[in-house]
Amino acid sequence: MRVGVSAALKGILLPALCVACDAVLSGEDRGLCGSCRSRLLPMSEPCCPRCGVPADSATEPCLGCVASPPPQEGTILWGSYDGILRQAVLALKHRGHDEIARPLGQRMAARIGLAPWFDGITMVAPVPSHGLRRLRRGSSAAALVGADLAATIHRPLKPALRRHGLHRQAGHTRIQRMQLPPGSFSAKPSVQGERVLLVDDVSTTGTTLRRATNSLLSAGAEAVYCIAIAHAPDPRRM
Repeated sequence: MRVGVSAALKGILLPALCVACDAVLSGEDRGLCGSCRSRLLPMSEPCCPRCGVPADSATEPCLGCVASPPPQEGTILWGSYDGILRQAVLALKHRGHDEIARPLGQRMAARIGLAPWFDGITMVAPVPSHGLRRLRRGSSAAALVGADLAATIHRPLKPALRRHGLHRQAGHTRIQRMQLPPGSFSAKPSVQGERVLLVDDVSTTGTTLRRATNSLLSAGAEAVYCIAIAHAPDPRRM
């Protein structure tokens, strides 16, 4: 009884707030209020099926992929990194709101189910975060979302990648991000013969996905497909 009273008083004195709009959460809401959850929307414009960026066609590779095809067979960038989705991702990555991983993972899983290559996926692998961030934060946003996504699509989640070096993408310019060294990742031999769904949080230039995919393929993966929670567009192209 005392525990129940204490929890009730805590809820009154320190109500949980929505990470996006600061509204008081009610009922079963966690992290985001119902209104903000309803505004978590995927990108609606056509996107390149190979790299996932907005393009003229949803069925043909964009000009960038024609000129320099990425190593992954397909990519889905679920939403645009702005508004409610940006606030949700930042809260998940930097403010300890792990509960936000579930609605994001479930929405991404619904989109993955529409991909022509969905049935071939045999495992899900998150992009590992930088070593210093793992020490400070623990599980990465990609791992948290990947776990909910994998559970929803009934595929095993496997930490198949290791991250090397001190290179970080956060805070870098687009040109600096594209200079991420090829040896930034290595993959475990257990990926041999697998068709991997690679999960990341935010994709800006696509370089991280390329480097991680190349590592999986070098370790023997049969094919790699990618999905990221959000795409941070190049402001020069907006």
